Amino acid sequence: MHIIVLGGAGAMGRVTVLALSEFADVDQITVADYNEERALMVVSSLSSPRLAARQVDVTNEARLRQLLHGADVVLNAVDYRFNMQVLRACIDEGVHYADLGGLFHMTRKMLALHAQAEAAGISAIMGIGGTPGITNLLAAAAVEQLESLESIRVQLGCSDATPVQAPLAVPYSIRTLLDEFTQAPLVFQDGAWHPQRPLTGQEELEFPAPVGRASAVYSLHSECATFPDSFRAKGLRHVSFKIAFPPELMTKLKFLVELGFASAEPISVQGVRVAPREVLATLLELFPSEQSAPQDCDVLRVVASGRTALGQAVEISKYIVVLPYQPWGISAGALDTGTPLAIAGRMLGRGEITRRGVLAPEICISYEPFFATLAHYNMNVESEVRTLR
Repeated sequence: MHIIVLGGAGAMGRVTVLALSEFADVDQITVADYNEERALMVVSSLSSPRLAARQVDVTNEARLRQLLHGADVVLNAVDYRFNMQVLRACIDEGVHYADLGGLFHMTRKMLALHAQAEAAGISAIMGIGGTPGITNLLAAAAVEQLESLESIRVQLGCSDATPVQAPLAVPYSIRTLLDEFTQAPLVFQDGAWHPQRPLTGQEELEFPAPVGRASAVYSLHSECATFPDSFRAKGLRHVSFKIAFPPELMTKLKFLVELGFASAEPISVQGVRVAPREVLATLLELFPSEQSAPQDCDVLRVVASGRTALGQAVEISKYIVVLPYQPWGISAGALDTGTPLAIAGRMLGRGEITRRGVLAPEICISYEPFFATLAHYNMNVESEVRTLR
């Protein structure tokens, strides 16, 4: 089984590579990254003859197809803006595909390639990280317990007590974060998506410790793009996604957005055209890696409301409390993003995912074996059922 990880030297991609390296039945792992030096460092750190590093620019179609030729699976951990280029190359080369998500709009665009992927005989899984990803399968597990379905609310609660030196420590790609803070969230209600103003819909939610009580707001996310189609048969009327970041991070990001650092439109600075967000991203990359042991936590939760086969109105919560993974010395956020992609990649390589086309995780991945593998990393699914009047 040969699996290629695009962006394999990035913060999340390297966790995917690490997880794959511990699967004995993955014979060959290619760590492909724009930064060849970093890819070589990842390979060197794992000291396995099964790993190799390759430089790749995913915008170079010919070079990308050459890299993918003959592989079994491609796991895409590059910026979501490149998902379509990578998916098209996988279709052309007949290679299974999975990514970390498309921030709603890219996810919807990718569905247009469903027939082509199906004809090519490949499975292309959109969004199999933490959220989207784990949350999609939590939803599938909850919905299975219901005869009819009213609503699905996806909730992410985050806390982070890690001592840091940098003035801004972000849990994942700053570019994706800025998009989530500035693009209109879309809430599904009664057959249509309704745009909301960014960072509105504030709601105080109670999460398991150590997150606790936190203020959550709407955010643009891919679960809202796929759930209405995936669960239409049970009458789903409402889907929303809310996120609760640590207050300090929210304050800093809001300030940067208000200053204009979220803009991708180039401005002139002393005669040089630069995009403010790229300046911010570059400055953040200049800070040295933090050496403190991570002390963050993610709570991934899905709340599904509907009726049981007996007609009882209930609310089913499925959630996972994710803590740093000490054997690897990585944060909760890296663990719940990078490992699901590796698990899905292995399932694709083993032929355990049989549906073909461009697919959401909730309709093509069997959640029981997936959750069983998550448990190896101390990510355990908890359930609560509340009877409604």
